[in-house]
Amino acid sequence: NIRYPIYEEFIEYLRLKAAGISKKQLEAEGNMELLLQGKETGIVPLKLHISVLSLTMDATLKLIPDGNGRPVMEINGLRQKEEAAV
Repeated sequence: NIRYPIYEEFIEYLRLKAAGISKKQLEAEGNMELLLQGKETGIVPLKLHISVLSLTMDATLKLIPDGNGRPVMEINGLRQKEEAAV
């Protein structure tokens, strides 16, 4: 399990940026503090572009442990019905 609080230096911002998630965006929207506390963020717009895929969606984010106990970002895409209810 991840120990809380999560230390910001464990977050791999360069890899997250490739998924359309920036540190600046997380801080500006107040989501960084939630992530560091092990909580789920509010709704975050994502734009993921890789060689064979272009994906745009709204999602919530949460840091969860990988196989070595290091925090990795869990992305939970929202369905239109869920988004409208929020």
